[in-house]
Amino acid sequence: MKDVLYKSFSRAHSDQIAWRLGSRRLRILCYHGVCLDRLASEAWVPSFLVTQSAFESQLQYLQKNASVLPLSEAVGRLQDGTLPSRAVSITFDDGYANNLYLAYPLLAKYQMHATIFLSSAYMESGEFFPFLKLRLIKQSDRCDGAAPCLLEYKSNPLDSVMRSAERSWGDIKGHLTGDQFQTLRPMTVAEVRGADSCLIEFAAHSHTHCILRNEARERRREEIQLSVAKVREWTGRPANLFSYPNGELGDFDGLDKQALRELGIQAAVTGIHGANTKPFDPLALRRYPLTLGHDDYRFRAEVTGLRTVLESISRRLTA
Repeated sequence: MKDVLYKSFSRAHSDQIAWRLGSRRLRILCYHGVCLDRLASEAWVPSFLVTQSAFESQLQYLQKNASVLPLSEAVGRLQDGTLPSRAVSITFDDGYANNLYLAYPLLAKYQMHATIFLSSAYMESGEFFPFLKLRLIKQSDRCDGAAPCLLEYKSNPLDSVMRSAERSWGDIKGHLTGDQFQTLRPMTVAEVRGADSCLIEFAAHSHTHCILRNEARERRREEIQLSVAKVREWTGRPANLFSYPNGELGDFDGLDKQALRELGIQAAVTGIHGANTKPFDPLALRRYPLTLGHDDYRFRAEVTGLRTVLESISRRLTA
């Protein structure tokens, strides 16, 4: 039913009305990675990626309908009241190499800036992100029906989760295909250092991508401090932005924000859905997530806020 509404919304050009109604909002798009179109139907491809063709179509739409700004500039202009109408910022979480070899050529083609938030441990080690390891293990049936051999990533300390996965991952790692490795691998430190600093800004996303609420307070502080220090070292730039891993309500708190302030972090993005208007908390910015499920119609509904409205109506009706 929602897809029918999205299509009707787009075909009636109602997105233009939605843009005008919310013209002074900062819309921050949250991507993770981009995959080749031919791989989109593969079971191992996470739903939080987007295809290369979809990403280009989305950039084309933004070029015609939005003012795409670097995130740091957009936040500053939202604060001082000079944000242009239809302002959008593009972000990527985690630090996949595909951000550089698939997404970057399209960003360069359309001259659009993006912020990439790095989980710094994996740029150094080359290891897959922990949630990808768990996903691939589950798809391989390595648990043999035992109850359960893997700890849940989102509700346990990361070190404990990865110890539960260590043996199974060792069996799987050597059997990855070339497509899997190239699509899912993190970028390297050398790739970070060599990236185009005119169109790409790197920032921190914790060191190991642990969900902060699951960790002891000292670990939380270390994760923030180390990731910020690494990104600043690699880029030689201030790197004054941060993205909370997972970033839902309860995943971070006031003490985490204080740790960011002490490091000079000016703004932090979350996984909380929505746009940003004054007044706002610069250390708890909302974003719109983009996935394989976002065709042209769904993308327009997402970025203009229609999806948010429909979800709100749906919650009220079912309350």
